[in-house]
Amino acid sequence: MNQIWDMHVHTCRSFDAQALPEEQLAQAARLGFAGFAVTNHCDVNMQSLAEARAAFLADAEDVRRLRESTPGPLVLQGIELGEPLEDLPYAEEMMGLLSYDYILGSVHNTPGQEDFYFMDCSGIDLDRVLTPYFEELIRLAEWGKTDSIAHLTYPLRYIEGKYHRKVDLSRYSDRIDQLFRTMIGKNLALEVNSSGLRQEIGRPMPDERFLRRYYELGGRRIIFGSDAHAAGDFGAGIRECMALCRRIGFREACFFRGRKAQTYSIGEEEQP
Repeated sequence: MNQIWDMHVHTCRSFDAQALPEEQLAQAARLGFAGFAVTNHCDVNMQSLAEARAAFLADAEDVRRLRESTPGPLVLQGIELGEPLEDLPYAEEMMGLLSYDYILGSVHNTPGQEDFYFMDCSGIDLDRVLTPYFEELIRLAEWGKTDSIAHLTYPLRYIEGKYHRKVDLSRYSDRIDQLFRTMIGKNLALEVNSSGLRQEIGRPMPDERFLRRYYELGGRRIIFGSDAHAAGDFGAGIRECMALCRRIGFREACFFRGRKAQTYSIGEEEQP
């Protein structure tokens, strides 16, 4: 059996998650995962630095306790660093707080805007929010201090999934190509976020067309994450995303330990 890792998992240390750390570990063992990363939210624009430090010191104790509790799945210390460019001193202090295995960079909003999660997307000018969104992702990739970038098509989870507004992303193809080329040049992993498969959008983030484009441009470093906020969502959709990536041509994925990428085979494409 191939290894399988979930590198984007939240526990109740995240403001929007319910799962106890032990519940996520139990799910990992039940589903036969080799391991997972606890990547709780650290959004620099949502909580004070003191609050973030306290939360992640407690998070580190959770991870230590889980590691000592079982010889089963390996539990990795991660962080989802949201909007780090909005406050670099804050972000860099949090990055130095712990000996992380994995730092996942993400953008949930552009400067001056609220998170797409909260935004009423029913009547907004889509170009007004999507252009700066992709430009912020490019800046995040150029900064290059995270190990991976999360859910690149995150706004579509709400614009298309919740508000059912079709988005033509072809007009952003140059920016997306620039993003991918920058990520490849910086050796950043592209997260294949499976959460869209269990949400209204009905497809991973990014979806097949962008995964194919990343591959065409020479991108090979991919990482899988369920973005689970509840124990029942742990690992959900990752095997389907692995199969999709095999069809495209990917043969390996990675996880991170001690901020170093470790590759594993995702198998060969099944022949008809």
